[in-house]
Amino acid sequence: MSNAPFSEYIKALGKGQRGARHLTQAEAFDAFSQLLNQSVAPEQAGAFLMLLRMQEESVEELCGFIAACRDKLPAALSAMQASVDIGCYAGKRRQLPWYLLSAALLASVGYRVCLHGASEPGSKRFYASHALAELGLPLATSVQHAEQTMGSMNACYLDLGIALPELDRIIKLRELFGLRSCANTLARLLNPSNAPFAVQGVYHTHLDERHAKVNETFSSQQSLVFRGDGGDPEVNRDRPTDLYYTRSGATTKVVLPEADGWAMKERDFSVATMLAVWRGDLEHGFARQAVIASLAVYLMLLEKLRQQEAQQRATELWQMRHKQALPFHSEH
Repeated sequence: MSNAPFSEYIKALGKGQRGARHLTQAEAFDAFSQLLNQSVAPEQAGAFLMLLRMQEESVEELCGFIAACRDKLPAALSAMQASVDIGCYAGKRRQLPWYLLSAALLASVGYRVCLHGASEPGSKRFYASHALAELGLPLATSVQHAEQTMGSMNACYLDLGIALPELDRIIKLRELFGLRSCANTLARLLNPSNAPFAVQGVYHTHLDERHAKVNETFSSQQSLVFRGDGGDPEVNRDRPTDLYYTRSGATTKVVLPEADGWAMKERDFSVATMLAVWRGDLEHGFARQAVIASLAVYLMLLEKLRQQEAQQRATELWQMRHKQALPFHSEH
């Protein structure tokens, strides 16, 4: 049914418990292409997205949607030659985004890190974009600016509104619907820089498994997905974490055990706290564990290290960090 009228896709999803069905990958590609191009009525777009929300997207549908999104990405993003792609979409409520220091450590040893994300103003969450400028990484104002930052700092942050404004517009419909849509899932899976390695954090149970199934269809990348702290790509050591590593179409599950201790809610969401921890001026047990554990699971993906080896290397990189410079800086 590809290239069908959009109403046919709504009909397929919404015919009730007995008549409804999932879209094929070709149908999903066509439907989402029409959605991104805004060639459908706003009422149709809303109905489509909320029916998907009720039914939950199949792996085939997600693959078709992602293909439609990638078709609209600027070609220049691939030219950045990113080593690793990290999506930053959840935003924090209880803790600061400590995984950004893990990303900074990757950049400090030569990995080219593409961070990308979006923010939803009404969510009252603390997003990566709220912290990065004070940590030394400017927010890219264009794709060209992202390329320049990557070249000088081994890292860049690209807002989805710049990378793919059509998808960013759909994410921000949450303000209107009061519910998230599949766009949040697609953004995490997007890998806009076409990096060979991708790290994805999710929040809800079983989403990690579904992401892994989708990742198995992407032969050009190796991926890690896990249920991170608040849904961001940060290990929460207060509970065991299932890590799903996907390579060459096959997924391996590794269980990271919980660590001793219990995290209290952060009193002050201040980047000054993150900088003080980086400089060694403040001892923060949760932060240290979060940075090292997150870096370790990234290294398990990037360098195919075992848990113990990755933990040791991550600990060494943390101990050897340049404390007197901002986490992101150009003297790599």
